[in-house]
Amino acid sequence: MKRYIAIVALLALSGVFVVAQNMPRQSDPQPGMPQTQQQPATSGQQKAAVSAGGVQSDIQAALQKEPTLAASNINVQVSGKSVELLGTVPSKDAKDTAEQIAKAHSGGLDVKNHLKIGPASTGAPPK
Repeated sequence: MKRYIAIVALLALSGVFVVAQNMPRQSDPQPGMPQTQQQPATSGQQKAAVSAGGVQSDIQAALQKEPTLAASNINVQVSGKSVELLGTVPSKDAKDTAEQIAKAHSGGLDVKNHLKIGPASTGAPPK
């Protein structure tokens, strides 16, 4: 009798495990980001397939489309498991906006915001 109960319990647990594995996961919203801007959840295989160059170009394209960052000089560098934002932006709001855009297009990589607040660089060397 004990053996029968143990087998039934094992089968029940296996069934629950299979059902739980097949259920869709709900991702937690990122703090400070409106839900309309969240990216759909992707599987680990898709994240692994994302190239550093693809992430870099996606972030740069998204930053260029943002009108509030028009006077900014932002460089995006992707290395290892992180994205770094370097350069100059005109305000703290612009710095925060650039970070949110980078996080939304980073493919799950960590975003390190090293942007400075100040006048945008023209690209010409100082005299």
